[in-house]
Amino acid sequence: MEYKLLIIDDDPDVLASLSDLLEDEGFNVRTATCGEEALEMFSDFNPSVVISDMQMSGMTGLEFLQEIRKINAYVQIIILTGYASVKNVSDAMAHNGAFAYFQKPIMEFDIFFATIRQAFEKERLIIENNLWEDRLKTVNTRFETIFENMDAVIYVADMNTYDIIYANSKFKTMFGDYNDGDRRCWEMLQKDGTGPCPFCTNSKLIDQHGKPLSPYTWEFFHPTVRRWFSIKDQGIYWHDGRVVKLQTAMDITQYYKLSRELENSKRFKAIGVLAGGIAHDINNALAAILGNINMIQLIVDDSDTNEYCKEAENGVMLAKTLAGKLLEFVRGDAPVKKHINMKELLNEFILENQFTSKVVFSIADESTHYNIDADAEQIKTVLYNICMNASESMNLKGTIGVDLKRSYNTMKNCDYVVISIHDDGTGISLSNLEKVFDPYFTTKFQGEQKGTGMGLSTAYSIIKRHGGYIDIDSVEGKGTQVDVCLPTISV
Repeated sequence: MEYKLLIIDDDPDVLASLSDLLEDEGFNVRTATCGEEALEMFSDFNPSVVISDMQMSGMTGLEFLQEIRKINAYVQIIILTGYASVKNVSDAMAHNGAFAYFQKPIMEFDIFFATIRQAFEKERLIIENNLWEDRLKTVNTRFETIFENMDAVIYVADMNTYDIIYANSKFKTMFGDYNDGDRRCWEMLQKDGTGPCPFCTNSKLIDQHGKPLSPYTWEFFHPTVRRWFSIKDQGIYWHDGRVVKLQTAMDITQYYKLSRELENSKRFKAIGVLAGGIAHDINNALAAILGNINMIQLIVDDSDTNEYCKEAENGVMLAKTLAGKLLEFVRGDAPVKKHINMKELLNEFILENQFTSKVVFSIADESTHYNIDADAEQIKTVLYNICMNASESMNLKGTIGVDLKRSYNTMKNCDYVVISIHDDGTGISLSNLEKVFDPYFTTKFQGEQKGTGMGLSTAYSIIKRHGGYIDIDSVEGKGTQVDVCLPTISV
């Protein structure tokens, strides 16, 4: 490091003696007899420390300090004063950032030299600190750019106070904005929460000594935003040395729904095979039972016996009808597809059916087309079964909303006409949501008859045969939305 030092004093003897002494101490010294001269040589010489007399002809030492600060904010200034002007020295120290001051004549040169070296060190530290701040700003900019452009919800929170230290824009969009250090993570994530989340993973992120452990990964369905997330939580050291929680949550709702649809399809197929086999076996057994009942009727000519046989025969025929329904469910009628305008079909469907619940139909965009290839009667069956479920969930009251829109599914790379049927009924629990398409699964015990449990499974079977899918979202106690999605056709 080159120790460049500029001395300003209008006394030539003082200037010469100070220059010799400081050069002997290893400093690279230049001198000026006035402030104006010092300003002219300042930019070329670029000293780290300036020693300036306060009282000079022309520009005063205080005026020189004010001008030099406009040129260089880092240079360290040591004041020399030969008179007792406390105010000037005070102004130089307080407002112009003078490093130190000495009275002339200087008596303790060891302290004087040590002070000059401390001034050089301070200038070096300030410049180094500013370099680190610039680097930190660059790193922070890169850090924020990466996190802001990631397709994930990301936040950092203090593990003791739960205060949010950082959150990216996706977090703010989904859970709301926050003031730095003014909101706790559980307040943002729960909205109406009164304390840390019951599913908080903080204890899994650090060991008994408070040191970070390996990342903890988990999946979670967030009831507030109705989304599935794949989450990675990790304890990390923050820039101030404390251990904080970094959470990265990927929205996997589309992937989850797709996997659930595939799972439903596999289960549906397995149930179909099983149901078909059972239906055939039941029909074979019923044929034997019915044959023996008919033989009894031929052999025994007794009114009471004939009555019992008739009742048994009715029971066999009922069982045969149920077996037939199972076979019909397995095989299904192949749809007779025609070009259909879904908007017209929905208007027709609503006019044809009178539900005790009010039906409100809305269209997202009147200017677009909603054309599909489908069997109109089968699609009406699907709509009827879903609307009946919606009405029954509201005790045959309330309002059924029917919305029509188009949506492109990136996972399936297909454009769909989407019929959304929603209600404000009892809703479906998360555990039952996985079973709603299973044949004979029902939670309805309304009125005198229990639901058969075939409505949604029939709807699912029909829509699958049309190359579409059904998506259900429900909140227990708040209502259900069923999206029937059918591939569009070009017009």
